[in-house]
Amino acid sequence: MTADPKASPTLEQLKARMEALKNAPPLEQARTFLKVYCANNSTLEEVDDQIQHALGFNAIPVWTGLEGLEAVLADKKVPGTALVTLAREDAKRQELPATPDAARKYLGQVVAILRKHLPDRPEGEGAVSFGIDEVYNLRDPAGKLERLRCIDVVGVGNESFAVLVPEHASEDKGPFIVYRYQAVVGQPFKYDRVSDAGLIAKVLKAAQS
Repeated sequence: MTADPKASPTLEQLKARMEALKNAPPLEQARTFLKVYCANNSTLEEVDDQIQHALGFNAIPVWTGLEGLEAVLADKKVPGTALVTLAREDAKRQELPATPDAARKYLGQVVAILRKHLPDRPEGEGAVSFGIDEVYNLRDPAGKLERLRCIDVVGVGNESFAVLVPEHASEDKGPFIVYRYQAVVGQPFKYDRVSDAGLIAKVLKAAQS
């Protein structure tokens, strides 16, 4: 009897590692990427080749590497010594001068390679479900796209509602936006923005109870 490959510990461990990598701090994402894709390759051309190969079977470490490197390079609080460590130790580029400028230049070249293969991710509009802490691009009553984060899903009467706030707004202070939704197996996900102040108040009361 053949064992189910999905049940193998190796696959579960891989999934756990990928999830941890997606949630890791930018510096850790950058270090992980450089150790895997740059340390074992002596030239940027070889790095390029390995990235293209990796995209064929698991793009997550490549995406997280790009996100981590871009965040580190954009963060003025990251010390120059950290950039030098990334380039000379994590990427094994001992031939580089031990200066922040040299490290930044090299890391920028790696980012350029990544950007060549990974254009900006298109952000989908709408929702196929509502999940807590998920961010959605939804249109306000005037038709303008908003990035909203779901902070709760509740039932009021026989209807289901999602409570959202602007992506970086406080979960306690709002402003709060409420959507009514229907999730029926085998049917398209249906949702609409609630404008009735009385109903919104009921939903927020249920969410806070």
